[in-house]
Amino acid sequence: MSELSFAELGLDPAVLEAVTAVGYETPTPIQAQAIPALLSGRHLLGVAQTGTGKTAAFALPLLSRVDPSVNAPQILVLAPTRELAIQVAEAFSTYASKLPNFHVLPIYGGQDFFPQIKGLRRGAHVIVGTPGRMLDHLRKGTLKLDNLKALVLDEADEMLRMGFIDDVEAILSKTPDNCQRALFSATMPPQIKKVAQTYLKDAVEVRIESASRTVDAISQYVLPVYAERKLDALTRILEVEPFDASIIFVRTKAETIVLAEKLAARGHAAAPLNGDLNQRQREQTVEDLKRGKKDIVVATDVAARGLDVPRITHVINYDVPYDTEAYIHRIGRTGRAGRDGKAILLVTPRERSWLRTLERATNATMEAYELPSPAALQKMRVDQFESQLIGFAEDRKLSKAMAMLDDIAERNEMDITMVAGALACMLEATQPGSLPLEQPEALPAVSTTQPNRDRKAGRPGEFRKGPKPGSYNKRPSGGAPGGKGKFAGKPAGKRPPRQSDAMR
Repeated sequence: MSELSFAELGLDPAVLEAVTAVGYETPTPIQAQAIPALLSGRHLLGVAQTGTGKTAAFALPLLSRVDPSVNAPQILVLAPTRELAIQVAEAFSTYASKLPNFHVLPIYGGQDFFPQIKGLRRGAHVIVGTPGRMLDHLRKGTLKLDNLKALVLDEADEMLRMGFIDDVEAILSKTPDNCQRALFSATMPPQIKKVAQTYLKDAVEVRIESASRTVDAISQYVLPVYAERKLDALTRILEVEPFDASIIFVRTKAETIVLAEKLAARGHAAAPLNGDLNQRQREQTVEDLKRGKKDIVVATDVAARGLDVPRITHVINYDVPYDTEAYIHRIGRTGRAGRDGKAILLVTPRERSWLRTLERATNATMEAYELPSPAALQKMRVDQFESQLIGFAEDRKLSKAMAMLDDIAERNEMDITMVAGALACMLEATQPGSLPLEQPEALPAVSTTQPNRDRKAGRPGEFRKGPKPGSYNKRPSGGAPGGKGKFAGKPAGKRPPRQSDAMR
C-alpha cells in the first residue's frame, strides 16, 4: 500500500494540488494507512514515532473533509508544546494553501489572550493549541465546538508525561458525540489506552515501527543559528571547510535559485537543482558537478533523489528536513563507495528538539560544529591570499602584467605598492570577504535554553534554562580552525517556516 501515490488516496483536489506543489510524491507507510481510514470518517489510533510523517497523515484527510464556507472551528488539534502547535499549524496552512478563504489559528500559553480571542471571533477552520490554553478558551466561551468535525491528539504520551492528561480528557468530554477522533502516540501507556477505549471506540489502529539506521561513513555536525544569520553561517562554513564538492539542501524550489545566486555572487561555483528545471537542465547540472565545473549544488529533496556524485564530500542541511527519511536520504549523498563524508545541519532555536529524533533515526550522535573565531578567520584569509599570490608569481603572464602596472603607476604618478593595494581592493569588491581587509564579524552564539512546556504555573510557555538539545558533544569540526562554535546572530523576529515531520 505504501507504493500508492497521493493521487490514488482520494484526497480533495485542492489538497492534492497543495501536496503536489510541496513536492511530495509517494506517501509514507503511516500516511498510506491513515489517510483512507480518516477519509472514511473512522476513529484512528496511530502508534508511530516522530519523523514518520504523521502530521500529514491526519492533516491531509481531515482538510479534505472541511467545508470552507463554514467559518467556524471544524478541526481541533491538541499538541503538548507551543513549538509543536506552531509547526502543526504551519503544516495545515501549507496543505490548505489551495483552499479558498481558509484560516488556521494556533493558540497556546505564554501569549496574550486578546489576540487569540480576536482570532477566534474572526473565525478559523482549524484550531491548533496546547491543552491548558485550549481548555481556558472553552471555559471562557471564546472557543465553541458546535461545528467540530474532528479532534486530533498529537503526541499523546508526551501530554501524559507533562501532566496534561486531565485537561485533555476535559476537552474530549466537551466535543460533539459525532466528532471524529484521532490519537497519535509513540508509546501506549495504560492511561493513554484508557483514553482511547473511552473516546475512540472501534478505531482503526495503525502501528509504524521506525527503524534506526547507522551511518558509519558520515560524520554529523549541528550548528545552532538564528534564521536570519543562516547565510552568514553557511558562507563561513564554505570558507573554512576543505570540501571537494558539496550539496546544500533547502526546503523550496525558489530557495534553490535564490541561494545559488547568492553563493555565486560570493565567488562560489554554485547551481540550483529543482523540479522546475527540465530533464536536460538537471542532467547538465549533475554533469557539471561531476566534472568539476560546479562545486556546489543547491537542491530540494525531490530533485536530489538518486543523485550519486562521488566527489561530494559535504552535505549541508541549510533547512531542516521534513522528516527522518528525508534527512537520511540527504546525508546519504556523501560518504559513498567507501569514502568518508561530512554532514552539517543548521538548526534554529525552535527546531532544536528535532535533533534527538534525527539522532535516533541514524543511530549516531551529532557533534557541535565549531566555526573559527574572527581572529582565526582573519589569519586564515591572510594565509590563503598569500598562498594564492605566491602561486601567481610563477605565472607566465607575470612579466607582461608587471610592465603594464609599471606603466600605469608612472602615468598616474603612483607608487607601485599603491597600485598593488588598489588591485587587492578591486578583487575584494568583486568577491566580498575574499581578502582580510576587514575584521570578520563575531556572530553571537545561540542561547542554550530549551523551550519550556505550556503550564499554568509560573510563566507558561516561556524559555528557561535547560540541558542542551540533542545529545551532541562539543568537539572540533575537523575543518574549522580555532575558535568556538554555536554561531548565529541576533534573535529572530518573524518565525521561519516550520521544518520537521509536521511538513512531511
